[in-house]
Amino acid sequence: MAPQGHKIGVLEAASYCVGDIIGSGIFVSPTSILQHTGSVGLSLCLWAACAGISVVGALVYIELGTSIQKSGCDFAYLSHVKWHPLAVAFLWVSCCLSYPSTLAIQSATLGKYVISGLTPLLDLKLTDSTLFYLERLIAFSVLWVLTFINMFSLKRFAARFQQLATLAKLLATALIIVTGFYYIIFKGYTRNFEDSFKESTTKPGNIVLGLYAGLFAYNGWDILNFGAEEIENPRRTMPIAALCGIGISALVFISMNVSYFALLTVEEFKQSETVAMTFAERTLGNFSYVVPFLIAILLLGNLNTTIFGCSRYLFAGAARRVMPSFIRTVHGPSMSPRVAVFIELMVCVCVSFAGNLDHLISYMMFTIWMQRTIVQVALLYMRFSDYPVSPNGFRNPIIVPILFLLICLCLLVIPIWQDFYVAVYGLGLTFLGLAIYLVFILPSKLPKLFSVVDEKLTVLFQIVFNVIPAEYAQSGDSGDTDLLEDILKSS
Repeated sequence: MAPQGHKIGVLEAASYCVGDIIGSGIFVSPTSILQHTGSVGLSLCLWAACAGISVVGALVYIELGTSIQKSGCDFAYLSHVKWHPLAVAFLWVSCCLSYPSTLAIQSATLGKYVISGLTPLLDLKLTDSTLFYLERLIAFSVLWVLTFINMFSLKRFAARFQQLATLAKLLATALIIVTGFYYIIFKGYTRNFEDSFKESTTKPGNIVLGLYAGLFAYNGWDILNFGAEEIENPRRTMPIAALCGIGISALVFISMNVSYFALLTVEEFKQSETVAMTFAERTLGNFSYVVPFLIAILLLGNLNTTIFGCSRYLFAGAARRVMPSFIRTVHGPSMSPRVAVFIELMVCVCVSFAGNLDHLISYMMFTIWMQRTIVQVALLYMRFSDYPVSPNGFRNPIIVPILFLLICLCLLVIPIWQDFYVAVYGLGLTFLGLAIYLVFILPSKLPKLFSVVDEKLTVLFQIVFNVIPAEYAQSGDSGDTDLLEDILKSS
């Protein structure tokens, strides 16, 4: 558990929630939702409905995070009820494929938007191969900087950076919102809001798929559960931060969609692959090149929160001895899991050169919702069996976890209905995680070579990253001589 001086409070926690929720989804999901709903009015209703579903999910995870005050999110909760095979299976899939793939997608997208913004300014003429490697160079450069920041005190550095990134993100989205509302209020651009439910779909399947796209945009409300031990007074902080984060994000999402609809017709909206770029070209003229940089700012905050979440998830597995021991090390004064942060970066770099990352993410989404479904079953099991948890935890009415379980089941069935192979790959990856548990974790004794390699790597990482095993780390924050602090003081 992090020392008190390095824990994050309400403001920092809320910035992590907003930073993780508001991202590339607001530039991707609007078109998908409108295509599935058919009308402006129903589209906006679905954005509001997705916010409501996110609130239900957040309430459930607030109960889990405050009742079982351990970092690691779903892994910690499944381990608490001793469902170790499932916990380990999902942990390996998430740490080795799902989260690194998400990080790779976000960083590659950031690099792509930066290049698209620089191209008209510098009149760049790049071949496809040069463009690919230049995008990766920018992506990896940003990742290294964020990784360096996350190797120090969460409260002093990473959380402060997240606050700045969130502020920049809100300012960037405000540009689109203010522009759109200017045209609505002062120029009377309201034609799309007259008879706004015209041509609305009546097919339940399309509405559910629209919800799926919207929930993708709202994804990130559970980010605090990954580092629950690093949150100050979680019983108070988590509810305020998570619900404020969803509320702010919902306000931004709905306002941005209203702005889009003020300037673009429904057909233009449906046909646009990047609705923000179309909006900017219509309103900002020659300054539309600013939009790629705005999207890059949005992704910067997402990258930071993804690094925070996936590294804490990996560290939680190592702390419970289902990952190699060298990952279970921290920098003593700041309690930063430096090796876990570094490992996730390396896996992300490797995954970045894989094939179609979008397809890989779609397979991972199935395992994520399957994981959440199992966790809801575990929560209901704890509630009905009076399983021991913290008496100070937040407690929902029983209808809340039951409702979220039904939502999870619906989102689990959709990919099977739309594309059976998504379910096949998702289940295959989960069974691979189970095989790892049966071969490497379940046996009480492993070959001596494994122990020797693990011990040597632990010593190596202790020297390179100035870390010690977590169980020997100091609980106080005195004597913090972080390199980053020295750099800041000398500058």
